[in-house]
Amino acid sequence: MRRHLQQSRGELVVFFVALATYLLTMDHSVSWWDCGEFIATGYGLQVGHPPGAPLYQLVSHCFMLLSFGNPMWVAPMSNLLSVLCGAFTVMLLYKTIRLLGAGTWGAVIGALCYLFCDTVWFSAVESEVYSMAMLFCSLTVWLMLRWERSGNNRLILLIGLLLGLGVCVHLMTLLVAPFLLWIFIRRIRHNTIGSSLPFTPSHSLSLLKIILFASLFFLLGLTPYAIVPIRAAANPPINEGNPATYEDFKKYFSRDQYAKAPLYPRMWRERDADHWAEWGGDSQSLWGNLKYWFTYQFGYMYCRYLMYNFIGRENLKWNLIVPFVLPFLLGIWGLWRHRRRRRGDFHAVLLLFLFGGIILNLYLNHPCYEPRERDYAYVLSFYAFAIWIGIGADSITHRRWRWLLLLAPLVLAVGNWSDHDRHNCHSVHDISMAHLQSCDHGAILFTYGDNDTFPLWYLKYVENQRPDMDIYNINVSGFRKVMQVMNDNNFRRPVYFSQFAYDQLKNLYPGHLRCEGFCWRLLPSPEGVGDPEPLRRHVSDSIQWHITPGEYLPNVSRIFLRIWEDNTQEK
Repeated sequence: MRRHLQQSRGELVVFFVALATYLLTMDHSVSWWDCGEFIATGYGLQVGHPPGAPLYQLVSHCFMLLSFGNPMWVAPMSNLLSVLCGAFTVMLLYKTIRLLGAGTWGAVIGALCYLFCDTVWFSAVESEVYSMAMLFCSLTVWLMLRWERSGNNRLILLIGLLLGLGVCVHLMTLLVAPFLLWIFIRRIRHNTIGSSLPFTPSHSLSLLKIILFASLFFLLGLTPYAIVPIRAAANPPINEGNPATYEDFKKYFSRDQYAKAPLYPRMWRERDADHWAEWGGDSQSLWGNLKYWFTYQFGYMYCRYLMYNFIGRENLKWNLIVPFVLPFLLGIWGLWRHRRRRRGDFHAVLLLFLFGGIILNLYLNHPCYEPRERDYAYVLSFYAFAIWIGIGADSITHRRWRWLLLLAPLVLAVGNWSDHDRHNCHSVHDISMAHLQSCDHGAILFTYGDNDTFPLWYLKYVENQRPDMDIYNINVSGFRKVMQVMNDNNFRRPVYFSQFAYDQLKNLYPGHLRCEGFCWRLLPSPEGVGDPEPLRRHVSDSIQWHITPGEYLPNVSRIFLRIWEDNTQEK
């Protein structure tokens, strides 16, 4: 009884520490990249980018209802969903470390290190799918360990259901399958399978029946995907891919619109040839491909992220001083101790680490210099490493040294707090509003990238800002649609390009584009291009800022502000 109470206290401690941390640092508005799209599509149950996240949309929509009609509370409620998912994931990690043999202290250290690591914290305070996806991953891992110890086959059906539901959040949930299969086979070898299900109390189930019913529950978990073609058929304003028919839905789910990276060659994009020489040398040979994988894809795109999370982005500049490296060293120590003492469990965790990290890295075959950091793809690998941190901390039994182990999560918390504290961050909202405010009434705005589109969708479809405008993303609509809109409009409405769209289309309209605020206006004749009056009007009268001097500005915000300042100075 005492031991159970002690474990419960540990669960509550890590849960409430995680909840408080993420709540205090949570973004209270829209964020960059896909967050604006997820908020807008969740709010109106619209169709986002392939392969979709229907369960995340449905749950986030329910959270948005807590705004009670106030559009300014929609984004905070959506972000709150990620906060809660992150906090419960930390608690489940604690419980998993305990099931793998570590004591309360070790489980607390491992869970706290995961809580404060860079990738996890980043996703837990914004409207992204990764926090919820990791909740499904951690829940299935913990339940599988519980099933192995209890033999209760109801848990297998629940795991099958959760795995299907997790796919409706993000496909990364499938990366836990090798772990689940390992535990399942290990249990079978001990011949302890056969407890009955509630609907067949007098019969023990065969292995085939267990697999069959688990598969059926997995398919049942995929049913939220039915909302995608249903909503696409309603033709909502955001309808990416328009997967209303079977063929279109098949292309949507299989992500046909994205380039498929082969396993070989590793250097597969011709446009990256200049960078290949930097990382791989000879881009044609087997040696050049291996060198490229080891130096860039494995080294720069995976090991760097592992260091970011368990040493810290800033701490890497301090020549690896011991306190900063402590979380990483504990993980390496825990890996070795786990292998020595509980080899079967070690191999199971190793599968999580490899399939969530190195094997995934091989499969993804990153092109050279992605448009954004891709550390979120490897979060399951970081979860496995945090398990080893807990096991490593548990193996240190000296009381004085145990208290010093609190330095591990403390170093991560202090080092990462300023970079993840977004409670007073207005830059994304302000910069996105500046794009809309740069355009005259009734304007058509063409955008090109995620960051000049998704936050604007949030402002238009959630906050109801600038309903007079139409926003077309060239990547989604296609150049043919852009030209059709341009021809049909024939300058009856003002036409603008975002900076990224301007970079793509400026050669088509030489001498006809004038910078106005954050956007470029297309003029029917070049005579008015040099007129500075519209620029002064948009900058001085329309664009409003409440970015404070002490506010943390993400890198994307700095890029937008620098482009705007450069264009303003040129004019």
